[in-house]
Amino acid sequence: MPAVIRSYTIYHSPNAYLGSVLLRRAVAERPDVGIVRRPIFVPRHRGVLVAEMLGGKENANAGSYNREDCARWARRYAIPLNYPEPHVFGERSRRWATAEFDREELPARAFYAIVDNAQQAAFDAALFEAAWIDGLDVNEPDTIRRAASRAGVDGEQLLQSLRAAAIGAEVRAALAEFEHLKCPGVPTFTVDGQRFFGKDRIEWLLAATGVAGRTD
Repeated sequence: MPAVIRSYTIYHSPNAYLGSVLLRRAVAERPDVGIVRRPIFVPRHRGVLVAEMLGGKENANAGSYNREDCARWARRYAIPLNYPEPHVFGERSRRWATAEFDREELPARAFYAIVDNAQQAAFDAALFEAAWIDGLDVNEPDTIRRAASRAGVDGEQLLQSLRAAAIGAEVRAALAEFEHLKCPGVPTFTVDGQRFFGKDRIEWLLAATGVAGRTD
């Protein structure tokens, strides 16, 4: 029976982007390992950052180091990465404050609204590329349409179907799982009840599945 890795993420996380690429590479052509993607959202009343949602804060030094470190990882593993200027996040967060959905809720809803597994995986990858290669905001409907097109999905229909009550329930269920498992942040991967936090834990994650793999 294939081992199942559950992957909790948001799309505007460079660490989650890098981790998702490394994980996909590591399990490519491995039918004995499956990946279940579980994008979450950040409830508006609990802050803007995942750290705030979990009761913590990110200081300026940690933020600048993260930019530097992610750039190193991207070069090391030949992963395209265009980091937005620091002021961009603040500008976007002001828009999110009055948006219809909470931060990351729109892309998460869109992901869960796609039924076909192959299209869902392609859409997931397209959202990360939109955020970290094209510099787009995944919380914008136009970005959803663009990612949907790349995945072979009708964007307008997707924007309608993601409003269904069942889709909203699925998004909340993913967040509830994230919290119940006491995930420390994104990306967090789980397998057989074990948590692995961060893009630097792919090798350990694969070892827990009994699979030997490389990320480079």
